[in-house]
Amino acid sequence: MGRFYGERIKAGELTLDDVPKLWRAVTEKWLDSN
Repeated sequence: MGRFYGERIKAGELTLDDVPKLWRAVTEKWLDSN
């Protein structure tokens, strides 16, 4: 799910604020490594 949200953020479809709190830390980690 981190990758899913990370790809959406990179595509400009979402912002980190749109990511559910449950997945925010995982998404931030994915964004840092990619």
